[in-house]
Amino acid sequence: MYYINTMKKQDRQKYLAHILKNLPRKPGVYKFKDEKGSIIYIGKAKDLKNRVSSYFQASKDQSVKTQKMISQIADIDFIVVDSDLEAIMLETNMIKKFRPKYNILMKDDKNYVYIKVTINEDFPRILITRRVDKDKARYFGPKTAQHKVQKTLKVLKRIFPYRHCSLAIDYQMPIPHPTDTSRKHQVKVTKVGIKYPCIDYHIKRCIGPCIGTVNKEEYREIIDQVLRFLEGKHDEIIKKLREDMQKAAVDRKFEIAAAIRDKLHAIEDIMETQRVSTPDQKDLDVINYFESDDNIYFNLSQVRGGKLINQENFEIKQCGDLDVLGGFLMQYYEKATDLPKEILIPHSMDDPDTLEKWLTVNKGGKVKIIIPQKGHKNNLLELSYQNAQNFAGLSRVKWQGHQKSEREDALEGLQKILKLEKTPKRLECYDISHFAGSQTVSSMVVFDKGFPKKDDYRKFKLHQEGSPDDFASMEETLERRLKYLKPSIESGLIKVFKSTKKELMKTKLKPNTAQFTIKKGKQKIGTALIFTSVNKKTLIQKIDIPADIDLLTVIKKIAQKTKTKRIYLSIPVKDTLKYEQIGCQPIAKIPDVFKIPASRKILVYDTTKHKTDSSFASKPDLIVIDGGKGQLSSALKQLKKYGFTVPIISIAKKNEEIYLPVQNKPIILSKQSPILHLIQHIRDESHRFALTYHQSLQMKATRDSSLDNIFGIGETTKMKLLKHFGSPQAIKNATMHELAQIIGKSNAKKIKQQL
Repeated sequence: MYYINTMKKQDRQKYLAHILKNLPRKPGVYKFKDEKGSIIYIGKAKDLKNRVSSYFQASKDQSVKTQKMISQIADIDFIVVDSDLEAIMLETNMIKKFRPKYNILMKDDKNYVYIKVTINEDFPRILITRRVDKDKARYFGPKTAQHKVQKTLKVLKRIFPYRHCSLAIDYQMPIPHPTDTSRKHQVKVTKVGIKYPCIDYHIKRCIGPCIGTVNKEEYREIIDQVLRFLEGKHDEIIKKLREDMQKAAVDRKFEIAAAIRDKLHAIEDIMETQRVSTPDQKDLDVINYFESDDNIYFNLSQVRGGKLINQENFEIKQCGDLDVLGGFLMQYYEKATDLPKEILIPHSMDDPDTLEKWLTVNKGGKVKIIIPQKGHKNNLLELSYQNAQNFAGLSRVKWQGHQKSEREDALEGLQKILKLEKTPKRLECYDISHFAGSQTVSSMVVFDKGFPKKDDYRKFKLHQEGSPDDFASMEETLERRLKYLKPSIESGLIKVFKSTKKELMKTKLKPNTAQFTIKKGKQKIGTALIFTSVNKKTLIQKIDIPADIDLLTVIKKIAQKTKTKRIYLSIPVKDTLKYEQIGCQPIAKIPDVFKIPASRKILVYDTTKHKTDSSFASKPDLIVIDGGKGQLSSALKQLKKYGFTVPIISIAKKNEEIYLPVQNKPIILSKQSPILHLIQHIRDESHRFALTYHQSLQMKATRDSSLDNIFGIGETTKMKLLKHFGSPQAIKNATMHELAQIIGKSNAKKIKQQL
């Protein structure tokens, strides 16, 4: 390797020419290496000599990135195999193992999910998993969006009452004369981690095989319907359900017929989105892609039985691979569990015959790769290209930042332009949402190291009502967030120690009583007297600390030091309200071991019931406000009130200017700047989170509104009014003319008469 590193350019060319001259004319896999010995590209070939030599023949068609790759080749390795089919399998495995920088690379397996149906069990489950095991289960995938899979399964569970629990249920036998008619079969349940039957059974989302309500064959009918649905055979399901519904109606089982009717409606609602269909009713995968300077955006549309049943989008880093399409097909279908009869692609690629053979082996049936030139198949390719292009646009807008380094670079850039002491890791962004001043809410969104940390998101229902006041709303939001931060910061400084003999020289303690010293940093700030009974009950008899020290922090620290979860406090009766406001509670029966005078009262603080909010307890490295100078000033007031020196900025929507507290002129960043993309991403996320919360409150107001009591005013009319006026009170105050413009004179008259 040292020899190759130190070769001159002319010598290296001779060395490579010697390798090319001696390559065999056999199928195999080749590896290009750079001068450090790192593998930069892996490829397959029917004829190694022809394929590898083609890279070194001058061609105007070679892209800049391909030319760059060739200029870095310092060595060539190869592996000869018996057939071109072996070559493609070896190439796929080696790309996964070495992940060369010039090969097209899909994400790691952990980023995709599959729907798993455990048909190898007596009572199959339907789960989401990230890997495919050789366990005789059925798998559907890979799928790129887990939230969409969860949504699909949620709808399916409403239609088909299958189980998804972890119980192992083995069928035994029918019960000859069951006393409980719902339990007709004997089953053996193992791997019990939950109480069963669970809530799903009680709300009719599971048929309850764990308690023997069905046999294997009856339950399998439900699973078979789900499998047909996932295979895209919706017409079969609808036909069967209609037959069952008609039979139930004939047998006068009207409740069963109504339940089946609801299932039919749910399936038809799902199918509403499937507007694409093909006249030949074939199983197809349609693959097209859109390239940008940085990434390649693939769209894969699955057509089963002539209907579009699924679409997946893939974003892949641009790499200069000579065969982008072939590389994607190999890596996708190596993971895929459902192969079609035909795959439509937009143009030719390297060695499609070998790829067809490989796909046919994987499927266990003939697979054709087709490049359509006209007709409905070509139209499907056009539609797939448009979807890939739309996905590219959406990805650029959202700036999902799949590469960790991009986020790190943005954070480092943010540190430089804001002149921060360190790279900001925790960013918090705040936004306000309301409708004409009503139902005012705000959001707190958290990014950690540049990525959303959704567990730390928080929302606030504000007290601002009437005319909109974003400045006051932002001030209230920051006040309610920062009041939790002060005790958290103080908590790190407060220490509690058992008092030393020197400190106790002038203090005479009663039996079972100890004195603790309280310090803030290195400074002693107070003491506490603690009584511990024989049965280990702990009572704080007295706390002596300055008024500006957070009392609750001290109580928690004493509880930690005495290793007790439930700590009692003896307090003056006049201070009861103060202690109750921080979470201390009165008790019905005072333990006999505690003796207190009439002027005092015993409360208890239970640390298990008052856990610290980890998000509110974390100090942000940067606060981002959605808005201009006004919103920034409102937030600054609260930072000054609590004495915090947290860096803070705001971003105004109109021209995306970034405002700082000490600068009159905003910072204007390039629209392509990753720093701006990061700030936009957290701003957009805070807006989405606030808007979602606001809409949920509006929906609740709709359900609970005084309009409910007006005869003849339905849900649609009510929603129109609330959407336009914002609240029931605003509707009540509206004129007849204003109401009539929205819902017509007749309905307006009803509302005016009855509100």
